Amino acid sequence: MRIAIQTLGCKVNQSESSSMEGMLRNENHDIVAYEDNPDICIINTCTVTGKSDYQSRQLIRKALRSGMKVIATGCYSQLRSDEISKIEGLDLVIGNSENKDIISHIEKLARSNDKPSVIVSSPSPKLTLQPYYSTRSRAFLKIQDGCDFSCTYCTVPLARGKSRSLGQNDVRIAAERMSSDGYNEIVLTGIHIGCYGLDLIPECSLLDIVNMLIESFPHIRFRLSSLEPNEFKDDYLTFINKGNLCAHLHIPLQSGSDKILKAMNRSYTTEFFKRVIDRILSVCPDIAIGTDIITGFPGENENDFNDTVDFIDKLSLSYFHIFPYSKRSNTPASLFKDQITDKIKRDRVNILIDISNKKRLAYLNSKLGKYLDVIVESNSSTNGLYKGISDNYIRLMIRAGNLSKGQRLRVRVISLTNNVLITKPIN
Repeated sequence: MRIAIQTLGCKVNQSESSSMEGMLRNENHDIVAYEDNPDICIINTCTVTGKSDYQSRQLIRKALRSGMKVIATGCYSQLRSDEISKIEGLDLVIGNSENKDIISHIEKLARSNDKPSVIVSSPSPKLTLQPYYSTRSRAFLKIQDGCDFSCTYCTVPLARGKSRSLGQNDVRIAAERMSSDGYNEIVLTGIHIGCYGLDLIPECSLLDIVNMLIESFPHIRFRLSSLEPNEFKDDYLTFINKGNLCAHLHIPLQSGSDKILKAMNRSYTTEFFKRVIDRILSVCPDIAIGTDIITGFPGENENDFNDTVDFIDKLSLSYFHIFPYSKRSNTPASLFKDQITDKIKRDRVNILIDISNKKRLAYLNSKLGKYLDVIVESNSSTNGLYKGISDNYIRLMIRAGNLSKGQRLRVRVISLTNNVLITKPIN
């Protein structure tokens, strides 16, 4: 059967879609692009914001208009199955726990002409080793799922359940498979990877699993998808300086106002966050540090927003992911007073985007003449330029004669053109 998979949202969703693709290929299904008229389209949805809900519904309706059977899964399906199942013509809605049984769902779907069915169970199954297939240049290894934290704005614990970890041996086996498949970068991903191993017997830590992977696969560079500020360890900097761990950390801030951080139930202060960033840069001055910022949180007045602007403006960050606060049902923040208007949110987002763009451009300029560790992201070139991504998370172009997707090489930055670094391989 011809099947397409479309994915919205985070790296965890991308990893899970690759696992579903691996299972489907093992059963001799043809995985095709959406544009190639598949028989079935699986849409892996996201619900982190109201916008992602809307985008999920758009993709589903577009696929239905094309006449294919449609399966919706992912976090939107998990949390809003009653809402999503009202979309006329949708064939099946399954939750996150049902992804691992995608083969049986496909078989039943192929035989069924009944009304759309909804299969959504508890989002806390034990993590097990899954197949993996992706045409991406880098592999995403899901080592953890779920979250035990209770940020007041977030539905992730409801959609993903309690924190749980993939066993150490299964992580090793998954990495071995990815290595055999030719991947030179593996991104360690999860909903809250800083909690990795705390549920295992015997208990271990993210640092333990990183150390094991680096020792077992010294030819591969590993990347951490995201790390909370209070879960940062100096040992990661040692691995970065040795070249085993990518010189890139994504550390969520969410707000530069201590008042708002407290209302969000974040477990740190701005002063603590600043100390972490300063410590990282003192040891790894060339590292890229990204962050997440939510603006327009209930009760965020002008002083609170200005505190955020002043705070991030002074930090040596490389980029921001900026989100206007989105009211999510069944979260404490949805009941808070002093909700912010959409116009104010948009205005604040635009201000933060301007700051982020300036930070990113300054970081790119600082790399002129520098040497970078790069993974090639395309098999073909445009005007002699290949797409690539560096260990410090810069998407760039490589001027070269003949490169292969997934190839790892060392390059020198020769120019900055239209805000894009142009590089050249070194011998």
